[in-house]
This record gives sequence, C-alpha cells and structure tokens, in this order.
Amino acid sequence: MTKKLNEGWQSLILVTITTLIILGASHAAFAQKSWNNKSPKPDFSEMEEYYEIVEYEYDFTASNMGTFTVIAKKKLAKTPTTWNVVWRDEKGVKLVGQTLTFPPYQGQEAEIGEPVKGWSYGPWKDNMPKVKSVKITEAL
Repeated sequence: MTKKLNEGWQSLILVTITTLIILGASHAAFAQKSWNNKSPKPDFSEMEEYYEIVEYEYDFTASNMGTFTVIAKKKLAKTPTTWNVVWRDEKGVKLVGQTLTFPPYQGQEAEIGEPVKGWSYGPWKDNMPKVKSVKITEAL
C-alpha cells in the first residue's frame, strides 16, 4: 500500500514539474512577442538597399541586457555586414548604441535571396519602455 502511495506522489510531482516547465517556456515566448509589439519598429531604410527585412526580435530570456536579432534576405551579391543601431528616447536622446553584425561568411557567401541572421546587444530590459525610435545605419 505504501509503495503504491509513493508511486502516486512521484507521478504527481513529475506531472507538476513538467507543467511548470511548459508554462515557463510558453510565458517566455509570449513575453518575447510582447516586446516586439510594444517597441517601435526600427528604421531599416538604409539597410533595405541591401537586404529585404524578414523579421526582427528582442530577446531578454538570458539576461536583463537584451539581444536584438534581424533575419534578412540579401538583395545584392556584396552586402555590408556591420551596422550601427541606436535606440533613442522621446526627446531624441541616445539611450544606447550597438553594432549589428551579420557573420562575414553569411553576408558575403550567401546567395541573393538567401536569409541571413545578424544580431547585436540591445537596451537593458528596464530601458525598453523609454525607447521611442530605433535607427539602423551602415557602419563605415
């Protein structure tokens, strides 16, 4: 009787732990989408000469300092692989500036129309509500 009771508790604990893990993962995914919806759309105009922007995403799951990821399709054979990203507040004051980089092997060796992935660090999670504009320019 005691053995069956212990097996029942073990099963309950296992189900509870599994449920918590699944809920935690789905909450993190939902939180990521909400950051993309709350944040201003980046100004990709300079980048769009070279790339078709497929999607961009902020990720704060690893730390309070987020990462900013861009997936884009090459329009030209030779494309810049390094870009400046500046996040500004409502008064135009620079909150943070980072470098968005596409790995050189992707940026130079990928075929036209092939998706490539670049990333940079982003603002701290606590600063994201202050962000009112994001501008991406070619790093010269």
